[in-house]
Amino acid sequence: MTDTPLVDTTGGTLRGRPLPTGGHLFAGVPFAAPPVGGLRLRPPHPPAPWTGVRDATRFAPAPEQSFAEKSTFPTFPTALIEETSEDCLYLNVWTQPAPGPHPVILWIYGGGFESGSAAPPYSDGAALARLTGAVVVTANYRLGALGWLHLADLGRTWEGSTNLGLQDQTAALRWVRGNIAAFGGDPGNVTVAGQSAGAFSIGALLTAPAAAGLFHKAILQSGSTPRTLDRTTATALAEDLLTELGLDDPQGLRTVPVQRLLAAQTAVVSRDMGTRGLPGGRAWGVVHDGVFLPDVPRLASLDVPLLIGADRDEFRVFQTISGDAFRPADEGALHAELRRVGATDPARLLDAYRTRTGTADLAGLRAAFLGDALYRVPGARLARAQVAAGGRAFHYLIVDEPCGPDLGAFHGVDLLYVFDKLAQVGAETPEHCRVRDELAAAWRDFAAHGDPGWAPYDGNSRAFGGTSAMLAEPPEDEVTALWPAEDASPVR
Repeated sequence: MTDTPLVDTTGGTLRGRPLPTGGHLFAGVPFAAPPVGGLRLRPPHPPAPWTGVRDATRFAPAPEQSFAEKSTFPTFPTALIEETSEDCLYLNVWTQPAPGPHPVILWIYGGGFESGSAAPPYSDGAALARLTGAVVVTANYRLGALGWLHLADLGRTWEGSTNLGLQDQTAALRWVRGNIAAFGGDPGNVTVAGQSAGAFSIGALLTAPAAAGLFHKAILQSGSTPRTLDRTTATALAEDLLTELGLDDPQGLRTVPVQRLLAAQTAVVSRDMGTRGLPGGRAWGVVHDGVFLPDVPRLASLDVPLLIGADRDEFRVFQTISGDAFRPADEGALHAELRRVGATDPARLLDAYRTRTGTADLAGLRAAFLGDALYRVPGARLARAQVAAGGRAFHYLIVDEPCGPDLGAFHGVDLLYVFDKLAQVGAETPEHCRVRDELAAAWRDFAAHGDPGWAPYDGNSRAFGGTSAMLAEPPEDEVTALWPAEDASPVR
């Protein structure tokens, strides 16, 4: 790369802008045609090429999302999103100041499949590039019904209209393969990384034939493979959306105002963060459609090494945000949720959680259980299965508490480290900065060489924070002994 930030891509020439720390930013780069008009709720189409030099100095709007979903965690104030659009299929590239080729990280943001953005401050590619030494790409993908509505079983006209968010992510990966060398990146060393919904997306991409060979390593933070809707449930959700909108058939979705669509998509899914993620829950997300995803995502591609992470207190932040609405009506209600993941003796399992957590508070016990059910147990089981099948998988658990013991190591705490935001929550202390540097180094080494610096998963995980470098994950206690043998979040 020269001092003049001009790069030739398959679509045309881009002009970026220099970064204060070196390297360049190329923002708002189209990787697919605008999914509007006749392309609404259709698979991504190739973008139109341009002549001359295209300005790539401004970030594109975030995908359309409900206003309520634009609010931020109180502990992560930089996650504000101010501009949205259906015309959203753009990506951003942060290059390195030194000549390449450099490892490449494609970041897939989280947000429950309903919110998020590839632009700062929500996705800080500049910080991730600085901390890992990689060329970093962040790409928008469609959200909510626009990205995850399953129409493929509502008539031949809608074949292919399923898992559109995954198809968007795959289109971004294809763009990376065809163009990243011009930005100093190595197209033969691409790591796809994501958090929460981004990690669940990666769990599906690992088994999607269309994505095979487009990336070489994967980092899954607070997400794994099994959170998937079956076709029957996904079709029923689509039909309920049509009913909510007063439409007789899906053709009307082409012209319904986007704000009406956003309101309707919120009305037809579960709003409780726990209920929606458990078997039988209804939420937007990955569908086992039998075509784009011909197999249920259970085991990743053995050719792709995995780095899988979780936060010890994943659900604490949702408990805090939801307040009294998060609290079970009584112990029987919590027993019913335990049964939904296959617990045969929920009373005994709940008692084991009381022992593990040292609390009798039903809301706190529910948070501990849901963190296991949706994040910690599936992630550890994916790592174990990958290693047992002959692949490579590494596991870590964040136990650091940069926002204090009330939130603990909460869902999303990892973003404070890899996006270097500790100062914005008043936690830029030597202790927390050491965790940031150690986690970033693990990501850096894994992206570069496929090895984060500790042994593949054998029941023990690298701990970030606390006093022990390694710990058993899941813990060696009665909760783990009583946990159902099957995955806690199967196809719903």
